[in-house]
Amino acid sequence: MPDTQFMTLEAAATKATREKTALALSKLRLAQAPFVPTVNSTVLEFEAAEADADGYTPGGYTLTAWAGPVAGATGGAVITSPITNVAYGPPSDPPVGNSITAWWIETAAGDLALCGGFDPPRSLAAALDGWPMVVRDTEGRNAVPV
Repeated sequence: MPDTQFMTLEAAATKATREKTALALSKLRLAQAPFVPTVNSTVLEFEAAEADADGYTPGGYTLTAWAGPVAGATGGAVITSPITNVAYGPPSDPPVGNSITAWWIETAAGDLALCGGFDPPRSLAAALDGWPMVVRDTEGRNAVPV
């Protein structure tokens, strides 16, 4: 059997609890086209591409109370953000809409904590555009061969 490195469920829950504490009062923020995030993207690049559609809260949506941790279906421990209802409108004059390509979670200290992309991009440009959004963070899910 090869050497492995892994995290026990107890250790994953401990780590997820620390992450949950760090994400208290974090912000869910959205980025617009043409920005597409990569593993090398910085918080400054996300901020430069921040959405400005009608109805979007400048600076993002505050996430006050994450739930969990709970055991993940495929291992590890999962924490879950509160639901955020992203919605367009009411429209300004002239209306401002965006094609949303990415999201990120920024800590209260302004650090980039989590991010992801939308493929295809999501519209935030017309009446009824919007979606409920929940972010999940899994800690300690996979064994890593050493």
